[in-house]
Amino acid sequence: MGGRIRVAVCDDARAVGLFMAHVLEEDGDMQVVSSTTTGAAALDELARLRPDALLLDLLLPDVPDPAALVRRLRERSPQTAIVLISNMPPSNLEDEAERLGADGFMPKAQKPEALRARIREVVGAPGPV
Repeated sequence: MGGRIRVAVCDDARAVGLFMAHVLEEDGDMQVVSSTTTGAAALDELARLRPDALLLDLLLPDVPDPAALVRRLRERSPQTAIVLISNMPPSNLEDEAERLGADGFMPKAQKPEALRARIREVVGAPGPV
């Protein structure tokens, strides 16, 4: 992978998307190319931008079936790694993410360096130099 890691964020709370963008771009090796608030908008953006990774809120008001959304996202941009994010306790959400077809899970309440490390992990990129 050459250049910066291109990341899209989809969370129904605009403030969360802005915060994630700030956190992800802090080390300089990531660029947030899209911040959406609905599953429908995420589908459109993925088809157009084909980012390396997508942080996707597990519970979006316009998404009754997260598994169906993940399948549609994969169809639009197969190479995009999908990491589900949620405020729910992470007890079995890693298994749930796998069941839904995502590449992983991250709690929203996470240290910034852990979030950046998770994105690098799912896209197979080294840390910043």
